[in-house]
Amino acid sequence: MTRSIEDLSTLLRPAKDMLPEVSDRDVALAEVTGQIKNDDAARALFSKACRFEAPFTASWIHGPGDESPYLSLELAASSLDDDRYRALLADVVLSTSTSIPYDYRALAAERLVQAGTGEYAGALQEVVDSYEPLPARGLQAKIAVPTDGIDHLFDIPETVTGRLNLLIAASRAKTLESRHMLAVRVLANGVLPSEPVGEPERLILEDVGTTMVAPSDYLVPWDQEFPGEHGSGLTLAELVRITLMCGEFSLPDTTVRPILVDFYRSVLRTCGRSIIGLSAGVFHVEHGTLATPSYYYQGRDAILGKGCVIDCVGGAVLQAGSFLGGGYMPILIHTHKHIRKGGQAAASERKQILPCVFAAEAGARYPMDAIGLFETVDYLGKETPYEGIRAIPHAK
Repeated sequence: MTRSIEDLSTLLRPAKDMLPEVSDRDVALAEVTGQIKNDDAARALFSKACRFEAPFTASWIHGPGDESPYLSLELAASSLDDDRYRALLADVVLSTSTSIPYDYRALAAERLVQAGTGEYAGALQEVVDSYEPLPARGLQAKIAVPTDGIDHLFDIPETVTGRLNLLIAASRAKTLESRHMLAVRVLANGVLPSEPVGEPERLILEDVGTTMVAPSDYLVPWDQEFPGEHGSGLTLAELVRITLMCGEFSLPDTTVRPILVDFYRSVLRTCGRSIIGLSAGVFHVEHGTLATPSYYYQGRDAILGKGCVIDCVGGAVLQAGSFLGGGYMPILIHTHKHIRKGGQAAASERKQILPCVFAAEAGARYPMDAIGLFETVDYLGKETPYEGIRAIPHAK
């Protein structure tokens, strides 16, 4: 048996694929379960792990359970008494930790509805009442943004610390937004407003597997503004371009990488265990003043491999276990096509686009050797060369 909190902390740290090098899974499971059933300090450490706090952000207990997407939530249900279980679920839903994946928080919210909010109803209501929505950049503000004729220009902090602070502030703001949305739904006993369900929405609902999530939660508002370094706002579209084009975000740095992972988890709501590799990422570029919201959904264990980039002007849905590219091969997944009519100047196509949604079904693989550009629009109504990879028409 594990004999100390230090031993338990050491046992909880390894990632799922490293656990066999430390302990047999069944033995580790018995040790963890025994401690959190009988020891207050162990329960506190387990709660810290369930909030995805360092050093437990990739712990094996966040791997798949026998009957649910996360073993840690199963352990909580089976090892804690009713009051402690409710307290842990409320703690996950109410936490301001930017490291908690949105799907994990939503699954905890679903279970909190089932268990009953009890004494946490007041705290949930306070979250609802105190929330202040983030602003969106308006048309006049867009027109006033400086340009070099092609790209919008915006202030980027000169220092790495300044750029990291931008991501930290955005992650905190979006975490408060997610917390607010789920608090509203918990207080409504899990009742969500009905939404139209097309193919992208169906793929999201099928994959995320919780009644507390609406597909529109993954409809990214690229115009949403966050505080800049000197008071000037930066949109989400500008922030993701900073993460792609500033070299420090392509390094496996012990300070930078966790902040970037939290940014993707909170701002794009990537699911738990999903990975955006080094030199990989997501971006959105406005065409003129156009920044229509578009889907970005990345399911559990889905991987955007090293060097693979998705242009999200049209949208992307990556179901659980899908894997795009990798190995630093340059791959661009393009989700819209530029068009021009006969007689128009070639440059006119920059502002005229045909968008679509790139979809990678569960377990699909976009091969590492398929380097270059994948023009998703070209496969509307056609099969792609890769099983499980397809193009979905954009909703009218």
